[in-house]
This record gives sequence, C-alpha cells and structure tokens, in this order.
Amino acid sequence: MIRSAFRSRFRALCALFALAAAGCNSDALDAMQEAPPSIVEIARVESRLFSERVQAVGQLAAAESVVVRPEVSGIVESIEFQEGQRVSKGDVLIVLRSEEQRAALREAEANRVLAADVFERTEKLSKVKVSAVSELTQARAKVAAAEAVVDLARVDLERTRVLAPFDGALGARSVSPGDWVDVGANLVQIDAVDRLQLQFSLPENAIALAEPGLEVTARVAAYPDERFSGVVYFVSPALDRESRRLALKAWVPNDEGRLRPGMFARVELEVERTEQAVVIPESAVANDATGSYVWKVNPESLAERAAVELGTRRDGQVVIVSGLAAGDTIVTSGTHKVYEGGGVRSPDAVPAVSGIP
Repeated sequence: MIRSAFRSRFRALCALFALAAAGCNSDALDAMQEAPPSIVEIARVESRLFSERVQAVGQLAAAESVVVRPEVSGIVESIEFQEGQRVSKGDVLIVLRSEEQRAALREAEANRVLAADVFERTEKLSKVKVSAVSELTQARAKVAAAEAVVDLARVDLERTRVLAPFDGALGARSVSPGDWVDVGANLVQIDAVDRLQLQFSLPENAIALAEPGLEVTARVAAYPDERFSGVVYFVSPALDRESRRLALKAWVPNDEGRLRPGMFARVELEVERTEQAVVIPESAVANDATGSYVWKVNPESLAERAAVELGTRRDGQVVIVSGLAAGDTIVTSGTHKVYEGGGVRSPDAVPAVSGIP
C-alpha cells in the first residue's frame, strides 16, 4: 500500500516535471491527468446551528433554605413530620404545649365580654343623660383594649404551632417530644428544592458576555451523561476583589428531585448562537505560510485550494467565517495526499459534514 502511494506521488511529480519541460503543452496536462487519484475522505459541507460556550465550575444550592425555630419557649408536645418529608407552606411541623396560652386566651376573651357589657350599659345611660360623655369614651376604649389583648393571646397560642414557611423538603430534626426549647432554638432545616440555584463565576475577560436570560447547562458527577438546563437570573454588579471573577446565578428546574443542594456542577454558558454556521472538522484544515486553507473538490473530482478564515473551535470542529459555503465538497482527511489539480477519490459515498449544535 505504501509502495502504491509512492508510485502515485512519483507519477504526479513526473507529470509536473513534464509539464514544466514542455511549457504547459497538452501532452504534459495529459500526463498529469493520468496520475491515479488520491484516496481521501470527502464530505459535503452543510450549515448548522452552532453555539459558543464558556465553561465554569459551580455549585447547586436550594432556592430557599432556613432553619426553623420557635417564636415562644415551651415543651415539645408532638412532632408532626418525618425526616426528609416534603411539606407545603403552612403545614404544622411541631406543636408545643399550650395550656398556659389557652388559659390566657380564655381570660382575655372574658375580659372583652365584660368590657363590652360595661360599654353597652354606659351607652344606654348616656342616651338618657345619666352617664357622662367621658364615661362612655372610657368604656369604648376599654373594649378596644380588651380586643387587643384577645388578639395578642390568640397570637401567642398560634405560636405554639410551628409551621413550614414555604414548600420544601425537611432535614433531620434537632428535638424530640418532651424537650424544652427556647426562643430561637434549632428545630429542623427546610430547603426549597423544586428548583435550585446554580451558583458559578466567570473570569474578568468574559463579563461582557454575562447577562440575565442566558441559557446554561450543568453536568454533575451523579449523572455524567446528562445535561440539566437553566437560565441566568442574577449577574453581580461587581467583581470579587480577590478572585477578580464575576458571580452569576441560574435557576435549574428540579421537579423530579434528582439534583441535591451542595452538588458540584460543570457549567456551560451559551454566550453566542449562530443559526446557519458553516462548521467542518478541524482535520480538513491545512496551514502554510500564507494562512489556513482547505481542499475543495470540483465536479470533475479535482482538488482546488480554497483559503478560509477560521472562527470558533470546539470539540474537534471549527467554524468557517469565509471561504466555504453550504453545498461545497471538501477533503476532510488525508489532506497531505492532495495537490492542486490532482484527482481525489473517496472509497465511500460522499456524506454530509454535520456541525455541532
């Protein structure tokens, strides 16, 4: 096979020498055309969607995360949840003993009834001018004060029931029934996980590309073959002084609950999208002192050199800014075998070059 290739090259060189010696006569051209075509890989160029991406390392965090704490002191009467359980906003998590608060509420309600009765009698006497106007005013004020005390007592009673502040998943509880808890004691952590924050940063030279609404994809070690989509909603107004990086956050849906807060993620941020980009394999591009070029194949299966301007490179592909168009046929592998005007042949049918989205 090596000997055959050598013979082909030798015949081609002989043809070129013959061409030079004959002064470009028809015999020399015939000799050149008689050289066997080079066996190379050939493909037809197509335009495809191409997106330019920036890569970063980030971390997933809960949309909301708090440690639930009681607003009043007391003894834990009952725990109304299971660790790891999903709960909705307003669900009762923990109940504290409330006998004292219930008694205070009953006393306040009784005082309100008494104040209302005094007000009614004073109002009747005022109508027949037996009672002074000032006494009626005082009676009315006592009713309002009594109602306020009832409201406060009712709030104290409600505070003995610790509620979920938002929809989320509960962690491990820190108390048991019978424990005494003070105001502000840790009871249980709750995390909103139906969607997660993807927190990451970009280097200073990429900040012009960062803006809300950009699409991102994240990959995590637990699911290496999957990509999770998100959208940037926050771009920091200032760079971190020490790292000189710009902080960003994106929302990542997590309806199935497969992602967990705290996971590290490899982030790809789409910063540019070209709908009809000409994308070819990097193996099709050759270089010399004049610049980059590819070998185009004309309808007669002869090679023609075409200078090209290169754009973004990614995953073995390169965007062609100028020099090629959709529908052109090019040599994608074996470019070292090709010369200007030389014949080329592919052992297979000519496929279409597919760019990467």
